[in-house]
Amino acid sequence: MNKKDWYCYMVRCRDDSFYVGMSNDLAERIKEHNWGVKSEFTTKRRPVVLVWSEQQPDRNTARKREKEIKGWRREKKLKLIHEYECRGPQSACEANPSPSARGKGE
Repeated sequence: MNKKDWYCYMVRCRDDSFYVGMSNDLAERIKEHNWGVKSEFTTKRRPVVLVWSEQQPDRNTARKREKEIKGWRREKKLKLIHEYECRGPQSACEANPSPSARGKGE
């Protein structure tokens, strides 16, 4: 991961809420969330787990993507996470065919 790269990301919090953010050091930012640094929202909901990330060409594009996703309803975020998981092993998709199959809703 290059420090010049920017990422938009989503973490799942202990209370099953989502936090969407952006960073040019994703691994360090996730650590900061779990240490309770720089985010009041996640500090109260630790620990957090990275559930989605997407590389962006620059900071401005990452910020736009962050704002876009923050405006989404929970179901749309779950769909994005599911599609991200499906890029991995095929068994992940077969085990969880859709976000609603996991019992998550609005």
